[in-house]
Amino acid sequence: MKIKRSVSIFILALAVVAPLFVGSEVHSAETTPVKVTILFFNDIHGHLKPFNIRTDKGRKEVGGIARLATLIKNIETENEENNAKTFLLVAGDLLQGTPMSTIFKGVPDIKCFNVMGVDAMTVGNHEFDFGLDNFLRLKERANFPFLSANIVYKKTGEQLAEPFISLKITENIELTVIGVTTEEFLITTNPLNVEALKVLDPIRSVKDVFNDVKQKGPVILLSHCRHKTDREIAKAIQGLTSIIAGHDQILFAPFRTVEGVPVFQAFEKGMYLGRIDFEINPTTKRAVLISNIYIEITPETKNDPKIDKIVEHYDAQLDDKFKEVIGNSETYLDGERFYIRYEETTLGNFVTDIMRHHTGAGIALLNAGSLRASIDIGPITVEDVFKVMPYANEIVIVEITGHEILRALSRSVMGNRDDEDGGFLHVSGIKIRIKDHRIEKVELDEGRGPIEPDTIYQVAITDFLASGGDGYSIFTTKKSLATGLPLRELIVDDIRSKGTVSSKIEGRIVRDR
Repeated sequence: MKIKRSVSIFILALAVVAPLFVGSEVHSAETTPVKVTILFFNDIHGHLKPFNIRTDKGRKEVGGIARLATLIKNIETENEENNAKTFLLVAGDLLQGTPMSTIFKGVPDIKCFNVMGVDAMTVGNHEFDFGLDNFLRLKERANFPFLSANIVYKKTGEQLAEPFISLKITENIELTVIGVTTEEFLITTNPLNVEALKVLDPIRSVKDVFNDVKQKGPVILLSHCRHKTDREIAKAIQGLTSIIAGHDQILFAPFRTVEGVPVFQAFEKGMYLGRIDFEINPTTKRAVLISNIYIEITPETKNDPKIDKIVEHYDAQLDDKFKEVIGNSETYLDGERFYIRYEETTLGNFVTDIMRHHTGAGIALLNAGSLRASIDIGPITVEDVFKVMPYANEIVIVEITGHEILRALSRSVMGNRDDEDGGFLHVSGIKIRIKDHRIEKVELDEGRGPIEPDTIYQVAITDFLASGGDGYSIFTTKKSLATGLPLRELIVDDIRSKGTVSSKIEGRIVRDR
């Protein structure tokens, strides 16, 4: 079941199954099983503070890493009393999506993770959003390993991170956690940030590690790949205990099973803490899945004081400008992932119009993945804009033919809604019609006629797209002009100058059903 943002949030019922035998063996009645709990979350994207979401019943406060830490501590304490081991894993993407993350580039997150006792984190694609050097600094700050079996340096072939970690359960049993990162990471962050790196085949990389460690005890894959890749890994490798996933930002409730391997994912932004409980046969070292649950993070849970102190320390340092009210929105500017990555939205129109207006370009194109939140009706603060666009993108003008625009748009519409493709393009200055994931018609707006294949057009895009981000290699060889205009700051200035803003759906992107 794929849970979208419109989901009614609640504590999910404990999914206790008639024991799922992972590794095909049942523990002997003459041995005492070893109890192990795995706690996990993924794709926190800088959301250390609680935040509000829209539900069918109105607005609701969720999340908060200090609350998450309290739940973790409570479970650890209970497990110690019951002689059960507890491990805490993070399935990637600690960066970015909030002003705190943008300003401090992940340092508060790592400090919190250190205090919480994270045992390992897999490398997510957004870990590189502030450059490779910042990634390496975060890696150095962490008291736990960053894992990825399939990222290496181009020149030397050296691993960027540890491929796996072995966590001691008993004198004779180890839990091995293998990390793997999406092959998309080269195009879903600014390609210049990762130009020194190379991504290896995730299936082969995981299989090589698995074959070396499988005799030590249970093996968990901590994955920041799409579910399709996770499925392929599960089919290719017999004997994985489970896959704890990220990247898709889905709540797998109930968990999914692929070739006998249970696959878990805890949505996003610290809204849930995932928990899975195993029993391990000390003779065979095989694990049996006993139960699992996703615990919603709500105001009913008190803040852990140590984590709360870290968050408040950095929150207090945020410049007062983030709290400044710069204008008012008369309409809801929709940046919800489920919509903005597949169809025309008010926010997509609003931002691309700003790009076109400030550059004088005839056309503007913007990848949906650069827009990370919505703006509600009412007062707008600088912080709201930073949540919408956490990336420091600058506008670039490229000169491309109508035929090349059509090629870019064809890339844009190739995905399904469930793919939530960050490369889906929002547009200004043109109207497009899509049928069966193909571009059926492209024309200039205001009745100016069709796009001519051989005519050269000036198109405003971001430096992310200009460098080939989200797979748009078509832009990398084109004549371009770096405007030096920071898009996020232009949005702030535009709202401030107008005072009141609005946007509507205009039929710029139409899909024939």
